[in-house]
Amino acid sequence: MLSQGGTDRVTALLARGYAEAGFDVELLILCRGGTAQSLLSDLLGPAVTVRYISHRSSWRTVDLLRLFPALVRALRESVPDILISTANNTAWICAAARERAGIESMRLVLKTTNPVVGSRHRGPIRQFRRWGYGHAFSCATAIWTLSGAETAMLQLAYPQAARRIRTVINPYVTNAMLAPAALPASPTAPPLVLGIGRLTRQKRFDLLIRAFSLVRHPEARLVILGEGGERSRLSKLVATLGLTDRVTLPGYVTDVAGWLNQTDLFVLPSRYEGLPAVALEAMAANCPVLSTDCFAAARALLSVAEGCGIIEKADPAELARMIDSRLDRTKPTTLREIAQGHSVAGGIADHVNALCELWED
Repeated sequence: MLSQGGTDRVTALLARGYAEAGFDVELLILCRGGTAQSLLSDLLGPAVTVRYISHRSSWRTVDLLRLFPALVRALRESVPDILISTANNTAWICAAARERAGIESMRLVLKTTNPVVGSRHRGPIRQFRRWGYGHAFSCATAIWTLSGAETAMLQLAYPQAARRIRTVINPYVTNAMLAPAALPASPTAPPLVLGIGRLTRQKRFDLLIRAFSLVRHPEARLVILGEGGERSRLSKLVATLGLTDRVTLPGYVTDVAGWLNQTDLFVLPSRYEGLPAVALEAMAANCPVLSTDCFAAARALLSVAEGCGIIEKADPAELARMIDSRLDRTKPTTLREIAQGHSVAGGIADHVNALCELWED
């Protein structure tokens, strides 16, 4: 499905970019009906062939079991030169489907979008994931990561695949995001703190809400953009803490840049991420970012960036102190330059170069 997540948006941008670079592109999707299907279908453009290969149930495990034979059939019918797994959750299936399809000439690219084995994985699950990704990587022609830090981590964990691991630049930041705001934030507007992401346990917005209840700027507002299964629980928490007049959850929006241009501070309290697009999109708006150490490049990206910082502890009081400290400062002016390194045009060009490298091998 085409969902509201950043991975699907990047996939759509890259598919279109590959097509415009002269590649014949077929995008295989499990089923119709994603929350962002209409928007991302428009983003794909007419040159990309979209093929829905199965249908969705209410169980993720069932969907994955259905996806495998459907993907094998699709590969045997299309016989692609290159198969790209666009996220962690399809890596194993793509590796297994390539083997099952029996197309020896087909190159396999596995793109990692989150840590393959993280601190949240323990015991037998950790060992199983390490073995599973090790096997998948052994089948891959190339493994693409989103940062140099992640590349170094994977090369250390999987030395047998080290030469095939390459960093790519994801296309995150549009020209519109890099342009000066059409409507700059009013200097008299109350401070705005923003969170963006799916309302899931991974994003840990409960920490942000609890911290905001301790912020000493009574006029400040918190807005969390996104939709998901945690909405009811988060809404109840807002009410319990007496924040209904200061905290709002508007749902999923398409104009993230418009919000970021009005925002004084962006907070990313996630448990884990790959390389979060929203952090770079915030920086494109010269909006300072506070983030947990939830992605491999977090410290390299934020520790030296003006007004930004790392949330060292998942403690509401400590996060509230950091929020207050940032709201007392003048908004940065140098973050947009950092974000330009992840422009849509630059990211697509880098992926096209990575794809061309496979033809040269």
